[in-house]
This record gives sequence, C-alpha cells and structure tokens, in this order.
Amino acid sequence: MLASLVATAAIVAMSPADLDRAIAQAHEQRDFAARVEQISSLFVGVPYGQYPLGEGGDGPEPQPRWRVDQVDCQTFVETVLAMSNARSVDSAKEILDDIRYAETPAKVSFSTRNHFTEAQWLPSNEKKGYLREITTKVDAKAAKTSLVLRREEWSKVPGLKRLAEARIPDGKFALRYVPLDQAKKLSSRMPRGTVLLIVRAADPQYVVRVSHMGLVVRDSSGQMVVRHASFGKEHQVIDVPVADFVDHLREFKKWPVVGVALVQPLDASARVAKIAAR
Repeated sequence: MLASLVATAAIVAMSPADLDRAIAQAHEQRDFAARVEQISSLFVGVPYGQYPLGEGGDGPEPQPRWRVDQVDCQTFVETVLAMSNARSVDSAKEILDDIRYAETPAKVSFSTRNHFTEAQWLPSNEKKGYLREITTKVDAKAAKTSLVLRREEWSKVPGLKRLAEARIPDGKFALRYVPLDQAKKLSSRMPRGTVLLIVRAADPQYVVRVSHMGLVVRDSSGQMVVRHASFGKEHQVIDVPVADFVDHLREFKKWPVVGVALVQPLDASARVAKIAAR
C-alpha cells in the first residue's frame, strides 16, 4: 500500500535539483495563491506520518528538520508555505525553520518550536508576515472563542505530556471561527490558498481547540478542494471538495467540530530577504 501512495506523489521522486526547478517554475506565477496551489499539488499522495519533523539531532524529537516523503497536517502546510516563499530548496529549509520556530533568527530547539496553533503558531507567523487572519473577512459575524492555557492543567493531559520541555505560554488566546452551518454557505468566499483550521468544542480532555489544518485550493479540474494530510483511512495528502469536507466535519461526535478558522498565506518576500541576508 505504501509503495502505491509514494508512486502517486510527484515530490517524493524528485531530486534536490528537481525540487529547485519545481520551485523556480512555481515562482513564474506572480499570484501567491497560484504558487501555493502549484507547490501543494506535488504533495498529493505523500504518506501521512505523526510528528515527521523534529530538530534533526539530540532532544525529545530528533526527526529531520526537512523532508517531503512524509507529512502531518501542519508540516504539510508549513512546507508548502516555505517552498512558495523560497527561490531554492536551501532557501525553503531556512524559511521552514523560521515558520516553525518562535525566535528571530530561528533558534532551532524543541522548547522554542511553535507547538500550539492558537497560542504560538498563528501569532508568531502573523507577526513575521507569513499569515493573515481572514475569518472575519469571510464572515463579519464570525463566532468568538478562546483557548485557555495553564501549564498545571494541560501538562496532565496524556496527549500533551510530550510538550513538558517546551516554552508554552500561559494565558487566554482569542480565536474567531465560521460555524459549520455558515462555512458551507460561505465557502465561495474563501480565497484560493487559504489555510483552513478545524476548530473543536472546548474539552479539558484535549485542551487544544484547533485539531487539524489544510489548504483551500483549486485542483487540476478547477474544482475548489481542501488539500490536506489526512490521518483517516487514506493516510496521505488528499483533495476533498470543500462542501464534502465540511459535511464530514459534522460526523465527529466525541469531540465535536464547531467551525473553521481561516488564514491567508502571504508573500513574505521582505522577511525572506532578511533571512537570506543573514
């Protein structure tokens, strides 16, 4: 089964030189969303892997800092954003570090990685110029919620104990989302290239509110789809029509999905130039 998945993923068979050419071709697109579509299409079929990226050495997660043969939902989005902003594979690797780690310049360590989407990944990358929140642009009446983090509470949750050594901020972190009923109706307003975040109901058993992410893009037939690294039966990067994707979110009963948050990837050329100058 794995071999067949790899065979369908164009990027897995690419050499570094091939990847450089693919990045250069994507940069012929002046529209950043078109770049995101073109780069992300190379990942369709790449196998899903839990925590595929790490710090590439000693530490709690010594997995490599760069790979395109395996992704989870977040590393898929991060790697696509890095490549869409880069001019080469080497540049993409530097940008990926900048996206994944909080400090400037990026200090690569488990403790400084942007672990929590709501509290770290989103605010860090909005500040750096890689992302812009557009939930309220799509739905002016977007619902309000928040993630409340207290180390003495979240550190007791089995699924989060791996983060004990990380620098996770305490506090209340606001999040706007489009309720599911509205998400389907307003899907035509979602710009191509949008990062779609799944927002779950508050539950102390899980703590986090954002549990998954993908990209809203146009596929080769022109249909709008959510391209994401599925941890379901497909266990690979797949395309799902936006309406079908939203309908599927209603099936989660144990930990209900309340809606989706929307973030627009940006051409961070000014930021990238500073990274290159270092």
